Amino acid sequence: MKKYLTVINVYWQRALTYRSTVFAYRVGEMAEVLILILMWSSIYDKQDVIKGFTLPEMITYVLIGNLFNAITRNFLTHIVASDIKEGRLSTFLLQPISYFNFILSRELGRLSVAFLMSISSQVIVILFFLSKFILNSDIIYLSVILLMIILAFVSELLISYLIGLIAFWADEVDGIFTTVDRLRKFFSGGYFPLNFLPPIFVTASFSLPFAYSFFVPAQLYLKKIDISAGIRGIFIQLIWIALLYGIIRLLWRRGLKKYEGVGI
Repeated sequence: MKKYLTVINVYWQRALTYRSTVFAYRVGEMAEVLILILMWSSIYDKQDVIKGFTLPEMITYVLIGNLFNAITRNFLTHIVASDIKEGRLSTFLLQPISYFNFILSRELGRLSVAFLMSISSQVIVILFFLSKFILNSDIIYLSVILLMIILAFVSELLISYLIGLIAFWADEVDGIFTTVDRLRKFFSGGYFPLNFLPPIFVTASFSLPFAYSFFVPAQLYLKKIDISAGIRGIFIQLIWIALLYGIIRLLWRRGLKKYEGVGI
């Protein structure tokens, strides 16, 4: 455990040296959120309610949803794929250290700086629109949301790691990552609330892990879905985490045979 804590600390320090780059990304995030809010404000110009959302509810949905999304987002796919393609994985096969544990520790350290800056940038935007932001102080709802976001963070890491493992068989994974990322944003409600879609899409999204990083916790925050639905969602997340981990174990064993077979 101590060696993985050391990895987290090392990559935390390394991330601090690139804080200007991280800051530039955060500025882009803030601009995107502001554009969304301006867009919805314009749409609501002649309407009070759209699909059950008032303007303050929509602004809160955008702000709180993007905050949750910032917490759960990662770029692990490119790191794993690069380690496989460039042969750095070989180092871990010769050392008494788990690549899976190392890479997750590394990502936790790297993401910690980005995480804190994302939280700060999103809070700044929320404060700017505080007059239209709906506050939820219900400890039960907030507790369920917190657990859901933690599990969403884990599942997003596993999904990214899984896509990265495809590099055992494919030279490039960028296309696959981009496709999955767009599907993730769509089914998470990142483009717009899923209530705007036919019921079949909402039902499908509740069966996938993506909605629990944006739409479902945002809906819980607004109390548009009840606690029981949130608890069911947590069980679905746990099932997905177990499933993803099982698939990762399977692909790792098969991919490793191919990796060692080409003499790297």
